[in-house]
This record gives sequence, structure tokens and C-alpha cells, in this order.
Amino acid sequence: MNKGDISAAAREWTLTVKNLTFPIFCQQCRIRLLTDDNGYFCPTCWESSPRIERPFCPICGKPHRAGVGLGTRSNFRCGPCSTQKKPYPYDRVLAAARYDGAIQLAIKRLKFNDKPRIARPLGELLREQAERELDCDAYDYIVPVPLHRVRRRARGFNQAELLAREILPLFSDAVIDTSLVRLRPTHVQSRLHTDKQRKESVRGAFGLSRDANFDKKRVLLIDDVVTTGATIHECATVLKKGGATVVDVLAVALAIPGSDADSADLGRKE
Repeated sequence: MNKGDISAAAREWTLTVKNLTFPIFCQQCRIRLLTDDNGYFCPTCWESSPRIERPFCPICGKPHRAGVGLGTRSNFRCGPCSTQKKPYPYDRVLAAARYDGAIQLAIKRLKFNDKPRIARPLGELLREQAERELDCDAYDYIVPVPLHRVRRRARGFNQAELLAREILPLFSDAVIDTSLVRLRPTHVQSRLHTDKQRKESVRGAFGLSRDANFDKKRVLLIDDVVTTGATIHECATVLKKGGATVVDVLAVALAIPGSDADSADLGRKE
């Protein structure tokens, strides 16, 4: 038996002992987990959570309804983005999955239940989608959507920054930049009922630190979930005013209007 076989056997034995002593269960279906590849969800629940696949809008990232593309795998703009008179401050939004199922629950556990290890499987989703859809060598900075300092102190981490660190090895020419800051706490956008309320909630909530330098830089903005789009709109606006030539958004999940998840997390703060 070679060293690799011995190591694999040792890992299997360790996992067996751990499962006997401290059994773990899927956070969604409660079935007992026999592997720690994910650590929180069984393969069935995790894989059945709906991913975002082509065709989807290359601007807002929303998937097109089945049949609209007539079988094409090429992306094309949705109706609202095609008729948008004023361009968005961001250049595109790309999300790995719909905000639903086990992925929705994973994001909640990460943000509100002190489970930073969940950033690893969520980061894997981001990596897979980025490899498929992005030119990973084109970016200068990876910028996580910031938390207000009070919220970060209470949580102990910024989930967007954890996700950014998970995907950083893909981006050979980029570094993580945290000079985008949240100046005041804001409510979750889904609690607000009108576009005007959502925009006003985050207007002026973000800024750049004094050492920020995005002049003529290409930026990838990282978030866990895009719900109304107001937060990434404000962040991208600040980055573009700071000199960035391109601001793309990469998120784990996208809340699709009309779904149950679209009104999730009511009453919580980001």
C-alpha cells in the first residue's frame, strides 16, 4: 500500500469515527451525512437547487424562460435590459444559481448563523460559473460588497469577502481590494416594497477609502445574493465614479422576481 492509499484510508477511518461520535445531518432534508465534502447539505439537496444556465441575459443575469431561446445556448438580452434607456452603472451581472432550495438556506446559514465554512461549497459554485462565463484574466481587482463595521464586528466576518477569497486563485492578475466601504447600515432590500424605497435605502451608503485607486481598472464586484439590485447599483456607481472602466458583478445567487425567495430574510439587516 502506497502513501496515497494509506492517507485515503486514514481519512475514511477518521470520517467514520467522526460520524459515529458527532453525526451531522443535511440542513434541508435532515438525512444523515456520510461525507464531509459539503458538511451541511446532502448531494441530492445541493445538486437539485436550481442553477442558472444558458440562455440568460448578459446584462442583468436573469435566466430566460424555457423555450424562449428556441433551444439556443447563446445568451441574449431580456426585454427590460433591451429597452433600458439609462445604462446600469455595472456592465453585467452573473450569478451561479437561483436564490432557492439548499443554496438559499446555505446563504442564510452563512450570514445569520455563524457558519463561515459554508463559504467553501458556495465558493465552488462561483468558481464553476466564473470558469464557464468570465474571462478571469481580465480583472485587476476583486471587490467584495462591504458590511458596515458594526455588522461586521457582530458577525465576525464579511461573507462576500470570504467568497472572494475562495475564488481568488482563478484570477491570476487580480487582487482583493477592500477600499469600497459601507458608510452606514442598511436594511435588506426585499423588506422594502417600492423601487424608490430601495434606492433611497442605499443611496449614499457606500464610499471609497482615501487610499482607493480604481483609475482605469477592471473590477469584479462579489456578493452573496442579488435581490433587488439596488445594492450592486450603488456599489457600481461608486466604483465607476472612482475611475473603474468596467464593473462586473459575480454573485452566488440571484433572486428571481415572483419566486418565494424574492421576499426572504424579511426584517434582517445585511
